[in-house]
Amino acid sequence: MEPGGTAIVTGASAGIGAALAPRLAAAGWDVLLVARRAERIEALAQEIARAHGREARALALDVARDDAFAALEAACPAPAVLVNNAGAGRFGPAEATPADEQAATVRLNCEALTRLTLGYLPGMLARGRGVILNVASIAAFQPVPYFAVYAATKAYVLSLSEALDVEARARGVRVVAVCPGPVPTEFQGIAGSPDARLTPRHALRTAEQVADACVAAVRRPRPVVVPAPVHGFMRWAQRFVPRSTVLGMAAKSMKKRME
Repeated sequence: MEPGGTAIVTGASAGIGAALAPRLAAAGWDVLLVARRAERIEALAQEIARAHGREARALALDVARDDAFAALEAACPAPAVLVNNAGAGRFGPAEATPADEQAATVRLNCEALTRLTLGYLPGMLARGRGVILNVASIAAFQPVPYFAVYAATKAYVLSLSEALDVEARARGVRVVAVCPGPVPTEFQGIAGSPDARLTPRHALRTAEQVADACVAAVRRPRPVVVPAPVHGFMRWAQRFVPRSTVLGMAAKSMKKRME
């Protein structure tokens, strides 16, 4: 899609979102940064405006709130791009994390993303223009023991995105799922995951590299984007391996990371 209009980026206070917002501005979009940490996104918005000469605004908002879409729509009723990047997860045995926290992960990763996606989709379809970019994960391609709820939510994001893209693309709107592997960001520490420390260099991508892939996906959308080629190969190879074997390998790998 050609640049122009406003790009909304949720989860913009750190990691992929913070790396993506200035790149979208540099490519020609105004940006609305959305996150709970007001000071961070306000500072980033000021930096983007100075560096790229685009309108950059900050909206301090928890997108998991019931009234989040109403607040976001009031701030930006007709975006050209929506990036659903806000997300959470918890590494380890499922029973080790309180059920309420796991349910909150589902609300943020699935329910909030769905509310924003389907809230903005009708307007984009009416205008015949728009891209919705949903940040999923390579965990979306299979169940992941010891990261069970997070992987399940990302499988939902992938499935929803692919289905909506088929519905919308003939009317000028694309829905893209970006599926990065481990990225060394604050998410890893908050989730209690050692993935970024233990991942081989050839499979690791920085937040900046993933952000570059996201900008490319907005400009030339395709249904699923996997930033690291090795993960794209793994996704293809899994088709030829019994699911029980894939699950066993995933469980063994994740257990080793807990040692």
